Amino acid sequence: MEQFQSSRISFPAEDSPLLGDSPGRYPEPLNFIMTNVISWIPTGEPKLMSSGCTPEVWAARMQDSRVQKSAQLQGALVQKYFQDCRSELETEDNGYLVNLRRMMTMKYDPQGHPFLRRVVVNLPGNVKLKGLLGLKGDMKRRPLVIVRLGIFSNVEDFKPERAWLMMLFEQSPFNVLMLENMSSPDFVANNSRFSFGGYDEGIQNILVARLLQDPIEPLSQMVDSVHVFGVSLGGHGVLYSSLLNKYNSPKRGPLINSFTALCPVVNLRSTMESLTHSGVKSAFVDLWSRQRLKGLDQKIPSLVTYDNFSFLSKAISEIARTYHGGLSYVNAVKLPPGQEDSIHFWELNDFWRHYKQVEEPVLIYATEQDPAVPYDLNAQMLLNKDLKVDGKNIRVVELPQGGALHIADSL
Repeated sequence: MEQFQSSRISFPAEDSPLLGDSPGRYPEPLNFIMTNVISWIPTGEPKLMSSGCTPEVWAARMQDSRVQKSAQLQGALVQKYFQDCRSELETEDNGYLVNLRRMMTMKYDPQGHPFLRRVVVNLPGNVKLKGLLGLKGDMKRRPLVIVRLGIFSNVEDFKPERAWLMMLFEQSPFNVLMLENMSSPDFVANNSRFSFGGYDEGIQNILVARLLQDPIEPLSQMVDSVHVFGVSLGGHGVLYSSLLNKYNSPKRGPLINSFTALCPVVNLRSTMESLTHSGVKSAFVDLWSRQRLKGLDQKIPSLVTYDNFSFLSKAISEIARTYHGGLSYVNAVKLPPGQEDSIHFWELNDFWRHYKQVEEPVLIYATEQDPAVPYDLNAQMLLNKDLKVDGKNIRVVELPQGGALHIADSL
């Protein structure tokens, strides 16, 4: 893959400091148990399904040119497929803990994969974004899917999203660029600034998509079109980049051709408050956040002290208080009319009042059972039109089981 290296897309050597251990990755004892003691290996064997429910039949319907341009038609087809074939699609136990364990312990070595390679995308403002680049061995131009990981996830030890990487790269005709979440411990370690949420990641998605299609970039030779897929917190940035797409696309056509979000954060502030103000669950979330965000106190000195079980809430409030704006280091991304870059973190991340006339399909998958991204505060607000969104090409597909971590295993 070195032939695609440039000043903006680099493939770090194994001894690069960017690949070294950073505080906040999964604790080694826990990592060992999940990957060696209770792990399982997916076989990849296809399920035997009735003729009316075979994936090929429904995939062919999705290939219709009219369907590809409309999230409403895509969502209606997917919803009907799930309804008509639910009994054949569901697998074994639908319990949350069972499926969570299966998703977290699936044995997969992406770093040792012959067609996956660690990559660093260098963005304006000296932002270093780590990723995994997956290119098929035939060197053909293909659609490329940018995958934005969920909260705390980085490309060194991501676990919940591994099934999606397998499906998008190994079981589909796409090339894939999987990128870390800005809340990941590696992003904290490798960058001088820290933030999170859709406004900043949405801007990054536009910059990355533009880079991938820049003719001076060798990698652009492999890119037929760009699509964005986000999980949980990473989905918030996908939704914002769908709004930015119209204002940052070239005259020849859309910069990004489609957007998919899996159990995405829609309402960032309410979701963060639900994680930090809900009793016992918040205590667990706080302990896990403290483990995953080790080293953040070096970027935010006021985090050296905090009350018991208030690390995450203080981190969030300090990030909002010291925010400088997502465009403070780059002026090449155009914002929607009426929106201006500022220091107001929550206001910038509440972008739905600007959401209108989005032409490319935006498909959202969500369930009522997601404990991290409460359904009633997020996707349901779009489904019930509690958010006044002027977007005719956005569709929510509601699923009866699963969550962002294990929806793939419950279907």
